[in-house]
Amino acid sequence: MTNIRRLLAGEQGMVLLTSLLILSLLLAVGLGSMLSVQNEFVITRNLRGGTSALYLADAGIEWGKEQIGLVTGNPPTLVDSTQNLSSGNFSVSFISSTQMSPLSARIVFRSTGTLGSSSQTVQAQVSKNYDLADGALALRGNSRSINFAVSSFYISGLDYDPSSAATVPGAKPRAGITVNSSTLLGQVANGLNNGQRGQIYGSGNGGTPVSLSERIPADVLVGLANDLCTAPNAQVSVLPPSGTLSLTGQTWGNHAAPQLHCISGLAESGDSVISGENFNGAGILVVKDAALIVSGSFHWEGLIIVTGNDIGFRTVGEANKEVIGALMINETGAAVGSGPAIVDIQGAVQILYSRYALGAAASLVRSPTLAKNYDSLPFYLKQDYWRSLNP
Repeated sequence: MTNIRRLLAGEQGMVLLTSLLILSLLLAVGLGSMLSVQNEFVITRNLRGGTSALYLADAGIEWGKEQIGLVTGNPPTLVDSTQNLSSGNFSVSFISSTQMSPLSARIVFRSTGTLGSSSQTVQAQVSKNYDLADGALALRGNSRSINFAVSSFYISGLDYDPSSAATVPGAKPRAGITVNSSTLLGQVANGLNNGQRGQIYGSGNGGTPVSLSERIPADVLVGLANDLCTAPNAQVSVLPPSGTLSLTGQTWGNHAAPQLHCISGLAESGDSVISGENFNGAGILVVKDAALIVSGSFHWEGLIIVTGNDIGFRTVGEANKEVIGALMINETGAAVGSGPAIVDIQGAVQILYSRYALGAAASLVRSPTLAKNYDSLPFYLKQDYWRSLNP
């Protein structure tokens, strides 16, 4: 006991005490560092798990958009689902699917991504928008020939506002011309010279202004025309025995009040509907089994369908001729090497794609007719918002 007191009282005791204090401090720092590393590891693991779960939730949003694209109908009927992946899973639940117009629906859905004990939930709203045509000028069926005799034409698949004739900012473009066969594609390509190719704008398959399309095939277009011509709101005209009908100086509907008109040709070939001066209209114009020949000033806002045997679309003269919406031509007769061209541009014309005009035209189509054609109509998806629901 006396020796211990002597050591503590001397310098040697102070060295021992100081050494013990330093060792204690080093031990405390080491333990603290170990705990800190462990906590950082736990935090990093949780953060990594949360981030991975968020990625899984976002993958569920993309999967949900794919399902919305695959399911037809307006609004589309969608089924909740859980998809298992090697790293975890995501569960997608469709909260609402609401029709906003004859050609659009709004879908709200959530996706929860799970990885171990971590989970993240994301909600999105997507609009599915159908188009009544897949290009400014759609060519279907057979073809005798295609003729671009002049360069005073302009065909554009950009989206135009019919009121101002200006393009709609940020709108998805369509092709200037769409065809349903390589034969028609070759005929269009061979019918254009280098300067005329610059008169066609738009972006179809592959980003080209003239493109192949599987949408709205010939048989669907025939059925659509027949349904339109038998609709209660259709105003039907039949060609006189002469086989020629003049539309000079008439107005068939306008921007505020579009109309549905159907003109039927006779059994013989060679019938024609001739538009002379000052013809204006809006809505849907169906010409069956006759050629549509436009020679004077002409303005149509909406959809024009020319379909049947021995048909075509011809422009003559330099008077202003304009289609804002879409023009669809479908030759159902046999393809032959001679005879009138199904597209014969011999005079000035503008064919401008317009979703607004086509949307107004769609209001004239009966719901059952649209319902059986949604699966063939072109569409695009627009994501309205995306947000995380985690606190």
